Amino acid sequence: MIYRVLTRKTPYKPKSRSGRPRVTDIHSDRQIQKMASSQEMSVREITGASRLQIFNNTVHRRIIESGYMIHAKMARRLPLSKLHISKTLQWVRNHMSYGDKWMAILFNDEKNGTTMDLTGI
Repeated sequence: MIYRVLTRKTPYKPKSRSGRPRVTDIHSDRQIQKMASSQEMSVREITGASRLQIFNNTVHRRIIESGYMIHAKMARRLPLSKLHISKTLQWVRNHMSYGDKWMAILFNDEKNGTTMDLTGI
């Protein structure tokens, strides 16, 4: 293979990429990576700040391609505040003495449209 390339009479040219050409060039890629690393900007904010008409997915891909930035999903919920924890504990303490009264409480699953009580579980 190497021998054929070296003895070829015409100069070697790599094959062109198949598919759609890139929208961003090297300068734009660096600018996107710089904005992502130096400022706390979301992908949408970087897309809006760039002068190109590009999608959020393109910005996200360019950040991942840089190699030195780690992609991690945010936690789905924020951690509970001290006030929220204390209010929840207070509610539990107030309702611990219900005992058999819990059997009369009706629970519903609004997402699936089902209703059940504790005796039917």
